[in-house]
Amino acid sequence: MTLDLGATVAGVRFPFCAMNASHAVHSSANLRALADSEVGAIVLGTSTVHPFLHPEFRSLHNPGYDKLLPLARELATGDKPVVASVAGASAEEYGFLARAFGEAGVALVEANLADAWVEVTLAPFDDVVVLRAILTQLATSAVPASVKLPERMRLSYRHLGEELRAAGVRCAVARNDFTGYEKLLLEGGPGLDVIVVGGITSGYDVRRAIAKGAKAVQVDAALGKEGAGVFARLAKEMRAARGR
Repeated sequence: MTLDLGATVAGVRFPFCAMNASHAVHSSANLRALADSEVGAIVLGTSTVHPFLHPEFRSLHNPGYDKLLPLARELATGDKPVVASVAGASAEEYGFLARAFGEAGVALVEANLADAWVEVTLAPFDDVVVLRAILTQLATSAVPASVKLPERMRLSYRHLGEELRAAGVRCAVARNDFTGYEKLLLEGGPGLDVIVVGGITSGYDVRRAIAKGAKAVQVDAALGKEGAGVFARLAKEMRAARGR
């Protein structure tokens, strides 16, 4: 019997439960290389409405969404789901980007609410009205959305879960530790698919995260060291462990 290493997240089927993190791959060449790998989904680097070159927030540097849409369309014609990561200076910008990438053919939109620039610009977890506005805008896209969470936030996981469910957002991306995704699963309430990010270097790490309740994982540092081939290694290690 063939071991199924896939995952279904927010209704989207991934052929493998491991994908790249949005901050781990930026160049078009490296994203295209992922299309020929065993990655479960291709996550684009975070894009904004306008080109972003702020010197204090280098993690968000990008040429603007309009330069990335053609690449999203190209990759979406392949056999791997594409995830668009987006960040905005307003709730309306999140909605605009979610709709634009949804129309381009991506399978899922990841609203990056974890970046420091988003925190100083919108502070969505300090003011629930702002968070609700963003979630409402995300719901205007034709494709499902996930929300990438910061390391720390004032909003409780219980309250966060309530807001996500009320808006119809079924997925969150949280860091791979107890106070990240494990506590979210314990306190966030039912019906939430969680993707963990960080700390994934082996098939054992993937299996452990899934066993604790995560639906899928995002790989960052290991991808930077090994390249797209890391996903074949992770899958091989998971199959070998199951065969023992």
